[in-house]
Amino acid sequence: MRNIYLIDLICGISAALDYVSPHVVGHHKRVAMGSAVLANHLGVKPPSLMDLLLAALLHDIGAFSLHVVLDGLDFDTDVTEHAVAGHRLLRGHPFLARASRMVLHHHTPWRDLREADNGDDAETLLLANVINMADRIDILRRGKGYQRSREEVREIVDRISEAYIAPEVKRAFLEQADSTLFWTLMEGMEDSIRDVMGSELLKQHISMSEMLSFSDFFTHIIDFRSRHTATHSKGVAETAVQLAGLAGMTPREQEYMRLAGNLHDIGKLAVPVRLLDKPGKLDPTEYIRVQDHMRVADTVLRDIPGLDEIADWACQHHERLNGKGYPHGLTADDLSQGSRIMQVADVFTAITEDRPYRKGMDREKTVGVLTSMADKGFLDKDIVGLAVGHYEAIDAIRRISQTQALAEFKLFTDGEY
Repeated sequence: MRNIYLIDLICGISAALDYVSPHVVGHHKRVAMGSAVLANHLGVKPPSLMDLLLAALLHDIGAFSLHVVLDGLDFDTDVTEHAVAGHRLLRGHPFLARASRMVLHHHTPWRDLREADNGDDAETLLLANVINMADRIDILRRGKGYQRSREEVREIVDRISEAYIAPEVKRAFLEQADSTLFWTLMEGMEDSIRDVMGSELLKQHISMSEMLSFSDFFTHIIDFRSRHTATHSKGVAETAVQLAGLAGMTPREQEYMRLAGNLHDIGKLAVPVRLLDKPGKLDPTEYIRVQDHMRVADTVLRDIPGLDEIADWACQHHERLNGKGYPHGLTADDLSQGSRIMQVADVFTAITEDRPYRKGMDREKTVGVLTSMADKGFLDKDIVGLAVGHYEAIDAIRRISQTQALAEFKLFTDGEY
């Protein structure tokens, strides 16, 4: 794994959120760019600009764990809940502590921010209001079922009360709204944020331990959308780590395996919750829709510079040695040891954990399924042999990790996490 820069990672996660609903495609990037342009006009310096970008790129992340209806992101809807949820999801990560406060307040009217005694510094509150402004601009431009012209958006913003948007933030937009450059920067989807914003954002890369911490946090975004997926990523990650150790991988490689396990189901953000929660088996059309999560994972993870081999391990967990897997139909010659381990870890976890339509399998049935898949050429026989030979230890660690993940999920849903 090469150096991974924080801005690349956050942009990748933000891009993954686009797959949750067609109504939010590009929304987070546009809000981030609009916020950055407004903040630059206000004289905000690079360290704070970075916090602003992180917050804007993730500002609606709480909605994806709450089943909030995202169609059009209606501005008149009560959106306090998803702002609070976003804050709770982000606040525990050191890189995102300040950004989480901006997420918390990104729908709070300026009058309330100005008068509140919440411990936040004045700049943090102002930047939260900048996100509010950029968010509204984008929603006014392309709300559900319509698209307003730039002139119409300017006229509407001009009428917004200063009780809602800070006068200097409103003025910053109005002074730029007639400029083609502002709209080009905010709505130019082809250019990366890092390329547009310059070298200051290149400076902060994250270590392996920080990356693991970040991926651990991101499993909550992936899994907390459903009670039935709330523990899966953790189970796969820890099972894969155990198998990797038994297979002779170095401690460093085992860390990579945990990272791949944490991220392996990122594509499930594109799967409707009704399918994740379906109490019966999927019909053929639904099954194809669920399979598409691998294409999404492949797109998202390979767009993050530096993940390299980890992306292979994460994105190939539904491939099979006999070529009968997906999304690419790879064969044994194409699949590394890490990918083979992840395949066994995913199957092991999937059949031993409880699912909406069945209880998890016991040892005898689990061994039978794994052995059969190995005999038929789907899974690596040596890796399956490790899983079978060390079943009790691996299953105990899987249970412990998933029990902890379930406790975290319950705390989150109860508002305590």
